[in-house]
Amino acid sequence: MALDGTLRDMSLSDLFQVFRMGPKTGILLLTSDEQRGIIYVAAGQLIDAAIMSAEDRSILASHDEAVIRMLLWDDARFTFRPTQSVLDRPLRMEHDSEWLVMESLRRRDDPTKVISYHTITLDTQLQLSPLPSSAESGVSLDVNQWRILSQVSSAPDLRAICEATGIPPGQAIRTVAELLSVGLVEIVPPKLQTSKVHVHEETLLHHGRAMLGSGLSAEQGGQTAGRVLLDAIMRRVRGL
Repeated sequence: MALDGTLRDMSLSDLFQVFRMGPKTGILLLTSDEQRGIIYVAAGQLIDAAIMSAEDRSILASHDEAVIRMLLWDDARFTFRPTQSVLDRPLRMEHDSEWLVMESLRRRDDPTKVISYHTITLDTQLQLSPLPSSAESGVSLDVNQWRILSQVSSAPDLRAICEATGIPPGQAIRTVAELLSVGLVEIVPPKLQTSKVHVHEETLLHHGRAMLGSGLSAEQGGQTAGRVLLDAIMRRVRGL
């Protein structure tokens, strides 16, 4: 089953994590303005990649550099098509996907754009990912990344982490975005308060209409929709 979407629905780094879960084997095609990208995935591992001009199909970048450039694309369409023929291709990548994601983040002025469905603030609560894929890949972390990771389990929010480590808020937010992108940490979902009182169906319907009438802001609605859409895509990819 093919998977189609845009990088606004799901970032390329998220796709890489999904490919490792399966693991998936196939070809990922990307279209951005006048460029075309192709990434070959074998059992969840990136084995080759290239960026071509849409006009004359000349090669603009290949292998590691091609993936890094595609990770910098914020708006592109993608299609993943499973095919076992990729297993016959030779490995041409020098680094794994986690290293490539980290390198692309270092080239960005604002890495938080990669995770547009999340808003990171000093009140953000973090937790370690249950099975961080990067732990086995040997991805190198800088000092600030290690310092923040060491505080995640004990600190109630990012503000407390900044106070404990002395890392400035702006740098801490950037570092958390990097850790989120490689799957080492997760944002703790807000706790939903459930009422113990049984409410009549009509009362619930009225309450729901009232909430819609009061209105979420466009920004909040967009972030929620983006997160829901991302979760739906993740479930679909796992079923490929």
